[in-house]
Amino acid sequence: MPQGNRKDLADSVRPILQALARVIVTDRRAVALANQKGEILLANVSAQRLNIAQSEVLSRFNWPDLCGRARRAGSIAATWQEGDQTFDGEVVHVPLGRAEGFMLRLSESDQESTWLRNRARSATLMRVAHDLRTPIQSLLAASDSLMRQQGDRQVDRGDGGIRRAAELALDHISNVLAVIRGEQNLKGGQPDEDFRIAEEVTSLIAMVQPIANARATEVSLTVDAPKDLTLHGPIRFVRALCQNLIDNSVNHGGGRVDLHLSCTPLGSALVADETGDEIWRIRLELMDEGGGLPPAQRARLAEALGLPVDDPGPQIATTDKRPSAGLNVLAHALRQLGGRIEIADRGRDGAALEPGSDGRVIGTLFTVTFSLPRAETRSSVAAVPDRSPGQSPLAGRTILLVEDSPSSRDWLTHVLQVAGAEALPVGSGPEALALLSRHDIAARVDLVLTDVTLPRMNGIELATRLRAGDPASAVTWSGKVVGLTAHADDRIRTACLQAGMVCVLEKPIQPNTLSRTLASILDGTPLKVAAPAAPPAAKVALNPTVAADLFEQIGVDRTRTFMQRALSEARSVLDDLLAEGVGPDTGRRLHAATGASGLTGLQLVEKRLRDIELSVNSTHAVPEVLCDALAAALNETHQMIEALSE
Repeated sequence: MPQGNRKDLADSVRPILQALARVIVTDRRAVALANQKGEILLANVSAQRLNIAQSEVLSRFNWPDLCGRARRAGSIAATWQEGDQTFDGEVVHVPLGRAEGFMLRLSESDQESTWLRNRARSATLMRVAHDLRTPIQSLLAASDSLMRQQGDRQVDRGDGGIRRAAELALDHISNVLAVIRGEQNLKGGQPDEDFRIAEEVTSLIAMVQPIANARATEVSLTVDAPKDLTLHGPIRFVRALCQNLIDNSVNHGGGRVDLHLSCTPLGSALVADETGDEIWRIRLELMDEGGGLPPAQRARLAEALGLPVDDPGPQIATTDKRPSAGLNVLAHALRQLGGRIEIADRGRDGAALEPGSDGRVIGTLFTVTFSLPRAETRSSVAAVPDRSPGQSPLAGRTILLVEDSPSSRDWLTHVLQVAGAEALPVGSGPEALALLSRHDIAARVDLVLTDVTLPRMNGIELATRLRAGDPASAVTWSGKVVGLTAHADDRIRTACLQAGMVCVLEKPIQPNTLSRTLASILDGTPLKVAAPAAPPAAKVALNPTVAADLFEQIGVDRTRTFMQRALSEARSVLDDLLAEGVGPDTGRRLHAATGASGLTGLQLVEKRLRDIELSVNSTHAVPEVLCDALAAALNETHQMIEALSE
């Protein structure tokens, strides 16, 4: 930034900082103002006593992510642990003219801290209770429809809609329960995730379809977005927002509900957080034929969303004039996404009526917009070199890869592509089922390669569903399934084979071994799966055999990139262990990080992760000495990765 511009920026911010300084200094609570890099701009005496400094902020929180969520929502819950004492508080986004800051404000007393926790828990329970209503209604409607069909002897086994809706409803209930667990941890929130917005909206519509059928409501969806568009953000709020809009229209929108989902990239000049992420604008238009919103309901909706009420209409004829739980959930989700909503009456031609128009109102038009960054794409994966047919054992094959570890998923995708295959990587079992329910994709997939330990639905459950071949299921794919795990003991192998897997491969596995094994399975030739070679004694941080193979495959720079991603994944697991202790998802995350470390040759980190995983499985606790050993291994490995050279 030119010197003159910096001076202008400083001059514009100075009065705001001076006013904030007076407020912060006189506050008895611990309050500190920082930028997105964690640099402390202002801190009062109470904050200094707690040693709230840049190094502490960055080590205790995922500070950039916390700032991003605070920017979207205005504020976000945060917790500071100091010895045996816990301070609940929040991070508040503070606009500073053309700049911005983030104020960490902690509770002053146990009473205030308890009040903050109870307020957060009450809000969580309210949102969760409402979010569970729709999937439960869907299950009841599906059950009622099935019973009527059986009574009339008109059960259509080929349709699969009822079975699909029930499966989606149960998956949605599992997701909501996961949010309950996540929002009770010390960090006060679930991490953002990668997801495909078109698949999420499609799944929600399929889930509410039994409710729509029971009300004789036709629901249609058009999508104007790239098929492979994957976004990164708070998926739980995206689901809550879309579910409440769709649910409301299906229940009150008359005989037809039309949805249009469009996604467009924003120009780089509009990227507010200066991270360089590719930002996409999401627009969901929902049009119904319910005769328009009654004035009282419009007033409630405006109150919940903080919109101006031009014509509040008659007084709400209920004793409780507050917005309903559903409207509060919708408003909360919209605030968390930093989005906006427009509501208009719909005329006879289907378009929005101008305010004050005397045209006939046939329904309501809801338009919701919000922006999220595109998830990291496989552009970080090395370009696939040209190979002769003899060097491409998987040429012409399409493999669906199911792997929850981002670093493992990218590396395995690269290995499959180098071997000539078209790889379709996903991060969970439900996402795999959603892809295979699409006939155009199911017809192309030759094999499913799945990790055994996955969130929401493990690899064994996925294989069982695929093997069942239930004609009432939306998924009719019946190809070969191969398991991949970092711990292939006899018990796991037996369970995988009983579920219908062809075989189970153990991480780490050499690229050539993986591609030739999969080619043998697909060709139907005798399968010879060699036991994984015993790794060298973990006295040095990097496995020289794996490192040498990586150098040959993708070069030093790409090797360093993959290793650093696996190292970051392991470090994230350690950070959460130190901050939160052992939680319901700790075992799976340890397993994923162990596999990623093994695949990329981080043998010392892999060993330390295995030691912690064994401790968690046997005692549900992690001794401090094991965490210290992992921290030391991470630092040593980082130094060795940085020292890699041609």
